[in-house]
Amino acid sequence: MKRFSVVVSATIGILVLVVGLLFAQQEGDTGGAAGQGAQRGDRGPADRGEWEQERLSRVLTEARLIGDERSAAEAAAKAKQDARRELLSALGELRETTDDVKAIDEQLTKAMAAYRKALAEYRGVVDSQDKALEAKLSVRSQARCLAVGILDNGMGMGGMRSGRGGGGGRRGGGGRGGF
Repeated sequence: MKRFSVVVSATIGILVLVVGLLFAQQEGDTGGAAGQGAQRGDRGPADRGEWEQERLSRVLTEARLIGDERSAAEAAAKAKQDARRELLSALGELRETTDDVKAIDEQLTKAMAAYRKALAEYRGVVDSQDKALEAKLSVRSQARCLAVGILDNGMGMGGMRSGRGGGGGRRGGGGRGGF
């Protein structure tokens, strides 16, 4: 009986440790753009760029764009990716300020204002890129780009869709602009 209680205690201890590590990993990964790399398996900046390019290529292929339409969509997507990186940087700065226990209300207010400004700029880039891209696409290509998130669909590039004919959902990325 004593041996059983030791095994149960050890098992509970291990479970508590694992859960604690999972929570620590989630909470410790809030540093904006730097945290994004850690969430993707500790990829460095070069690997993240490669990952973004591969992802964009897959989505462009899924949208079945060719020629000038594909080039225009790729340019718009890259401009939105750059804008998203700037937004992530501003978010990281906001998070740093909120994590600073010595930050006073004035500092927090400034940090929120800076983030809101960056968010407005990001949304402006997304909107302007989408309008310019729509002017270069056929209606069918517009619909495809909206469906996969090249054009802002509120779900991000790849979206949260179930794929063709239903089935299990695939998790997509980000928010506005798909990046």
